[in-house]
Amino acid sequence: MLRNLLALILFGMLAVGGYVFTVTRDLPPVEKILRDGVNPTQWTQVFAANGTPIMSFGKFRHQNVRLKDVSPYFIEALIATEDRRFYSHHGVDPIAVLRAIVSDLSHKKIREGGSTITQQLARNVFLNNERSFSRKIREAALAWELEDKLDKKQIMELYVNNTYFGEGAYGIRAASEVYFGKPPSRLTVPEAAMLAGMPQAPSGYSPFHNLRGAKERRNEVLQNLVEVGQITSEECARFQKQPIRLSPNGRNLSSSDKAPFFNRSVMEKVMRDFNLDEQSFWQSGLKIYTTLDLNAQMLAENAVVSQSSVYGRSRASQQAALVSIDPRTGAILAYVGGKNYQQSQFDRVRDAIRSPGSLFKVFTYATAIDRGYEPNRVYLDESVNIGGWQPQNYDRSHHGYMTIARALITSNNIVAVKVISELGADAVAHMAEQMGIHTPMETYLGLTLGGSGVRLVDITSAYGVLANQGVRVEPYAIRKIVDDAGHEIYRELPVRTNVLNRTTVDTMVKMMEGVIARGTGRPADIGRPMAGKTGTSDDYRDAWLVAFTPDVVTGVWVGNDDNSTMPHMTGGTLPAAIWKAYMKPYMASRPIQDFDLAYSKPLGESDFLTYSIKNLSDKESGNGAPVAQQDPMGDPVDPALDPGAAPAVPSGGHDNGPLTSPETPAATSGGWNSGGERQNTPDSVGRPLVPVVPPENESAPSQPQPMPGYGANASGGRSGYGVIPIERGRRTRLAPPPDIQQLDAPPVAGGRGY
Repeated sequence: MLRNLLALILFGMLAVGGYVFTVTRDLPPVEKILRDGVNPTQWTQVFAANGTPIMSFGKFRHQNVRLKDVSPYFIEALIATEDRRFYSHHGVDPIAVLRAIVSDLSHKKIREGGSTITQQLARNVFLNNERSFSRKIREAALAWELEDKLDKKQIMELYVNNTYFGEGAYGIRAASEVYFGKPPSRLTVPEAAMLAGMPQAPSGYSPFHNLRGAKERRNEVLQNLVEVGQITSEECARFQKQPIRLSPNGRNLSSSDKAPFFNRSVMEKVMRDFNLDEQSFWQSGLKIYTTLDLNAQMLAENAVVSQSSVYGRSRASQQAALVSIDPRTGAILAYVGGKNYQQSQFDRVRDAIRSPGSLFKVFTYATAIDRGYEPNRVYLDESVNIGGWQPQNYDRSHHGYMTIARALITSNNIVAVKVISELGADAVAHMAEQMGIHTPMETYLGLTLGGSGVRLVDITSAYGVLANQGVRVEPYAIRKIVDDAGHEIYRELPVRTNVLNRTTVDTMVKMMEGVIARGTGRPADIGRPMAGKTGTSDDYRDAWLVAFTPDVVTGVWVGNDDNSTMPHMTGGTLPAAIWKAYMKPYMASRPIQDFDLAYSKPLGESDFLTYSIKNLSDKESGNGAPVAQQDPMGDPVDPALDPGAAPAVPSGGHDNGPLTSPETPAATSGGWNSGGERQNTPDSVGRPLVPVVPPENESAPSQPQPMPGYGANASGGRSGYGVIPIERGRRTRLAPPPDIQQLDAPPVAGGRGY
């Protein structure tokens, strides 16, 4: 038994020795660092579509400093946080290693490093940041050799000059200048504590990206200084209350960054896909070629800032975002995640999930057209009550019968709710998902009014399906990546998927052209073929415009990060102004293209202005004999744009107004006179109504009759749209992708319909 145990121990020692020899036999020579020093010069660069560099770290030249020129507060904070036994160990701290092993084994993964300052130096200079046991062994071997050949002062000096602090700042001199605009000898205790806490996660603790996280980490380091006796508890409490005051030009010292939100998105994708941390990313020497059109980007940034300053100030809007995409290829052309990256790095193009309001109606009507609905299908805009929910229009009034084409251009809420009730919310959610919405959706009727949040990049790309004749192309930002040896290691190959038939696409585009020509999107008209939709969420919390030409689709969002309201801010106001200020000059140099709408269902100007009783939805039938309304002036009365001009709707809502005027006697209910004949008298704004001969079996109703599926309530409205039963507690949620982040804000509640 004893002999077997000894043999097993000997075998284990040989195995461990063999493994250690294998992973350490090709270690880099430590002598090189002693002879040549370290000077990181291999930088990753990001390029626009035309080859212009748009992001690179390296403008701030790396310079070493002597340890005597570094604030002692920084050295003390660094030792207190990273390696309290720095002066007593020989490169490896057995106690820290044991603690790390216990932590890693308990979590069944590499969780805690236990690395000393010397080990970190070995990793920074000779190795990479791969989390593996083999790297830890190599790191320990190099640390042991460094301790043999250097004293502690030399090791510390090498460490502070070759540690990455984020924002392209290698070494304490660069970090001190970038973050605080001063040499490292002048760092205060709180400033030194902030920098000493950054090596663990340079990007995560960068105050330019995460001011709150940077302050919390700084305060932890200050507490560490109390524990080692460098400062008192009273001093710590005073320092922890101090704000972090950053250099206003700090980022410009270290980087060239012409599209910061876009570049950050690119950087994070590369780090995620290639399993790199930020330091490894910048040291890898990659050349990343993107889709960004630099001219489009400059115009977009200017449009967001200039229009917001002119218009947004009076409407209490604090933020805006814009993304522009080539719908044929998916290439992102312009990307503005907020008004000012220096003040807020939150990316509202990719990360904000907000209520789209009436933008979502496009998916409802696309589903309807795909199911065979005609654009001249007629519904009644009236008061409805669905299980206690009473949706309202933007202007809190009702406008009688209208086609779905007119309902779209005026962004009517009641008609949209009736249509989704017929189709089923599941079908509309499926359509949205097929077209490119990746965020979770709740399948209830309020979905059509923006009841589930979306990301700006998703809904803009989804509208691009309509611009691209029904073909879905996932948006992308990176064309190719070349490594430091000149080898192409990545190339984007866009995947095209047919998701809509041409009849549905062409009909929807024709209807959405009407939104721009005569509907809520008129303020965005740039004088060339275009189509789109506006959206406004409840209480004016979000305002949108997504619109497209045949070759560019652009989405604009305006709102506040805290989800507060913006009085009377609608999609046709500031979002339309930003969209137009960007698209008009950007498209000026491009030839005008018409939409190819050869497969559209019949849709004429009259379908936006009139309705015919023969096209009434079968769910609305048996409800009296409506009068077809026509606008001889060729322009619709749009209550969203001109609330005072809407014709009155009679009690019961059965035709387009009690036909009364100062010169004519009052009409009886339903627009019939006492002799049972229709009256052909002007409406409430003096325009004639075209008479329609009633069918032979039609007689004048004595009183308004409720529709099948409805029940009359005390107020004259409808108590329920009885096409699809509403189970209030039943929701279907689509699983979100792992990178979705939800804003800390109240849940979205739907749209105002503008």
